[in-house]
Amino acid sequence: MDNSSNDGSNPPILTETMAKLLLDQRHWREAIDIYKKLGRQNPGKAKYYEKEISQIKEYFKPQTNPETARKTIRTQKQISHLKKLLKVVEKQ
Repeated sequence: MDNSSNDGSNPPILTETMAKLLLDQRHWREAIDIYKKLGRQNPGKAKYYEKEISQIKEYFKPQTNPETARKTIRTQKQISHLKKLLKVVEKQ
C-alpha cells in the first residue's frame, strides 16, 4: 500500500536526473526551478547549472517563423477586407 500523499507537501526531488525527466516531459519551467535550487545548494557547479538553464530557455523560447508571420498578416488583412464586405452587404 502506498503511504505517500499527493497534497503537494512533499518537496520535489532535487537532482539533475529529475530535471532531465521533467525536460523530457516538456516541463521546462519546473526543470529550471530545480537547476536554480541545485545551483544554490552546489555553488561549485552554479555556472554549469546556469548554462543548463540558458540552453533550456533558448530551446523553449517561442520561435518566430517569417513565413508564419507573413501568413498571419495576410490573414488579418483578409479578415479586415471581409468585415468591410459584410458591412456593405448588411446595408443592402
